[in-house]
Amino acid sequence: MTTAKIAIFGDGGSKQVAALDDVFKEKNIPTHVFDIQLGSENKPDVVIEPDRLVWDGVDFSGIEAVHIRCMSINTPATVPAVMNAANYLEMRATFLREQEYQSVTRSFFNQLALRGKLVVNTLTRAYVDHDSKAQLYQKLHDAGFCVPDTIMTNDPQQAERFFDKVGTAVAKPSIGIGSTRKVSDYDKERLDELKKSPVLFQELIEGDTIRVHIVGNKVVLALRIISEEGQVDSRTNPLGFEFFKLPDDEEEKIVKATHFLGLNFAAWDILAAKDGRFAYLDCNPGPFILWIGKENTRAVFQRLADFMIEFSNSRSLEAAYDAIKPCTQSYS
Repeated sequence: MTTAKIAIFGDGGSKQVAALDDVFKEKNIPTHVFDIQLGSENKPDVVIEPDRLVWDGVDFSGIEAVHIRCMSINTPATVPAVMNAANYLEMRATFLREQEYQSVTRSFFNQLALRGKLVVNTLTRAYVDHDSKAQLYQKLHDAGFCVPDTIMTNDPQQAERFFDKVGTAVAKPSIGIGSTRKVSDYDKERLDELKKSPVLFQELIEGDTIRVHIVGNKVVLALRIISEEGQVDSRTNPLGFEFFKLPDDEEEKIVKATHFLGLNFAAWDILAAKDGRFAYLDCNPGPFILWIGKENTRAVFQRLADFMIEFSNSRSLEAAYDAIKPCTQSYS
């Protein structure tokens, strides 16, 4: 029996992990599938030593390529409206334990990468970028990539100045999952509430939202998200997807941006603007893929699997890049 050289990590019971593993099974490639969450008697045991890395009893010396669905943080429960001393101590203990779990998990995968393994993707820099978008936009801008004009502030006067500069603006979360929405006249009347918490604002760019899937050094599938007229956040109730071919120079740029962020697998949200720009809205280092439909998901995962399989056999990143064949159509 062939020894598995490929490992996949995610939540126990993750449908997306199962979908990727099914692709490996179709190719007759054995895998190890692991629960990424730590923290109870039924969760994996981990060993990190200078000469040994073990997860759930498996020595990773023979593993060559690893895919991580996402960090899968054990988020503490919602804080009670009124906390007593016992509530506080319980929440504090949960938070401290979660910090340890995250530290161990990040260390494990980063050590794998340092030992020459292909880790898609490590849980360090790119995840920090994804969860601190104000600096991500500045970083991309400074590197020469196109991003919307952006400000993050808790100063009402600076917000007003920004609105005067860009005209129509949107508000969006700077971390986590949340919808983007247009700044309304009512919002502008209550800017004093910004003093409670900074908000990230951007210029509203008219155009189509494109979901761009990157594997290795290729744009493997770009899809225009079909949404209702006037919908600012195209991820809200999408009506469907259409194949979209980026210009060759834009494909080169977005692959360069992906590698600039230290990634070999990503899903970007970009705007194909009416004024001709391709503006970068977000880069997902552990993207959710299932929402683009079963066949499109399978197409992306086939390319990801080919990339990982070739690396696990050759230990050559260039050979793995050569194994990737982009899609030429949508499969939905």
